[in-house]
Amino acid sequence: MAPVDGPSGPPVAGPSGSPDVAGPSGPPIAGPSGPPKDVNPAQFDPLAEIEDARARRKGREERLEGLEKKRNSARINVYLFLALTVILGVFSFFPGPIHGDVSDNPQAQMSPNEAEAWVRDGGDSDYRDKIWDGSTNASSAHMNIYIPPPLPDMGSTSAVRVDVTFISYRNSGSTDFKAGMFDGDCGVLPAHESLHEDSWHLSEEDLPPGERVEFTLYTQPGKKCILVEWVEPVENPGTLATMDIEVAIYWPRMFTVPVGLITFLMAGFAFIGAQKTGKLYKEIKYPEGRPEKKVEDEVLEAAETEQQGEQLGVPEVEAPEDADTEVIDGPSLAEAAASPEQDDAAAIDAEESTEVAPADEPEEAENAASAWTDEQLLGAGWTQEQIDAMRNG
Repeated sequence: MAPVDGPSGPPVAGPSGSPDVAGPSGPPIAGPSGPPKDVNPAQFDPLAEIEDARARRKGREERLEGLEKKRNSARINVYLFLALTVILGVFSFFPGPIHGDVSDNPQAQMSPNEAEAWVRDGGDSDYRDKIWDGSTNASSAHMNIYIPPPLPDMGSTSAVRVDVTFISYRNSGSTDFKAGMFDGDCGVLPAHESLHEDSWHLSEEDLPPGERVEFTLYTQPGKKCILVEWVEPVENPGTLATMDIEVAIYWPRMFTVPVGLITFLMAGFAFIGAQKTGKLYKEIKYPEGRPEKKVEDEVLEAAETEQQGEQLGVPEVEAPEDADTEVIDGPSLAEAAASPEQDDAAAIDAEESTEVAPADEPEEAENAASAWTDEQLLGAGWTQEQIDAMRNG
């Protein structure tokens, strides 16, 4: 065999220079260090999942407890501010301290001599709080009164309302009188005309005995003296009363009205805060919406329904737990027995029963049938002739 000739000519030159594909430049990219931060370890550890759920439940309970305390505190603030508003409203529009008493006149049926003896014997000791001239032998009545609280004189803004009730018991002479609220004690006092026009009153009415007159004065808080005197003095004044006064003093509205408005606004803010806190409390406690009925109410309703069923005597039929039979819709057994189809089926059975039994039927069948009654055999489809033949056979 001749040898194979090799390649002829010079060898083919290979690729010259560096390869065209450039490798990666720079240092390698660093991978993540440590476990991922967005992954909850409770997703992979059952115990950690249980602890996480327990911590969330505990945090929810603590937040609910804090919200409940905050809601109750806001409600208490609402009631407190409303109570203060009502109290200040009462002080602003209803009289407070009352001095004197015109509801009773113990000298109404006394003569001047009897009244003098009554005062001498100490009968007026129970009427020291009256503002009258029934034991002073004078033609005027006065009393020292203190009106709190002390405030700077700001004119009508700080003025206090004073309602005065006057009853005349004078039988003769003029019944014109003057009443005024003076500063300080009831000592030597100036004329009524020197007072502010709102602090004194002049009556020029002709008043019969027992007539009541009501009027209003305004004065500044502090120590005051109310003085009521007849314009025409009583001749030979004795101890028999000719006038009786009652004074009702209001609280300064410059203090009560603004504070009452502030407490009312505070009650409104507290109410809004209580509503917001209560809404947030319900959203956290009932995230899926508040149930229409409580569990206690549902249990009570179920018990009442069961009790009503027992009172009506309705039997309860319970199907066994392992029953897998389906309820078949159709007529009841009584309806099926009374239907025409059932009558036709009974006639066909009677005709078939009249046929002669096969000869090869064993004799034990007749012996077994003889143990049945006629009614049972008739119900089984026998005829009366067959029964008689079996009995006589």
